Amino acid sequence: MPDALADIPLGVDCAVMRESTCRDFDETGRTRRAAPVATVSDPATASAMCDGIIDLIAIFFNVSGRQLRSPHRTSRPVSRVRQIGMYVAHVTLGMKMTAVGTGFGRDKSTVVHACHTIEDMRDDEDFDVIVSRVERLISVAFSLDHHAVRADD
Repeated sequence: MPDALADIPLGVDCAVMRESTCRDFDETGRTRRAAPVATVSDPATASAMCDGIIDLIAIFFNVSGRQLRSPHRTSRPVSRVRQIGMYVAHVTLGMKMTAVGTGFGRDKSTVVHACHTIEDMRDDEDFDVIVSRVERLISVAFSLDHHAVRADD
């Protein structure tokens, strides 16, 4: 298992994920990001959005939502999942880092660290596939990607 994935509790086959992931690349070769949500200025809304992200990533990675919400230090796998959630909240939803920090019960500096760490780890292809899947999940859940939501015919 690649080092970037060693800290993440996975129950998925990355090779299968990679083959089934349809990527949309920008001119630099990085995965395109979804259009961000309008700036969230209301702390209650930001907190609710982060709660939704925490619930989704808890299910996706099979991690306890209680551990993800814990104000205390947690194990590395739980911390890594939380970092992915913070990264997606900032990058995919376009939330300000201070709002993400508040929603996750952390400081802005922790969110900055999480975003830098996850961006650096995305150089690993398997890890990038996983983060892309989480970005897609959050985009669909927050209705950023209207084409991904299929109407029942």
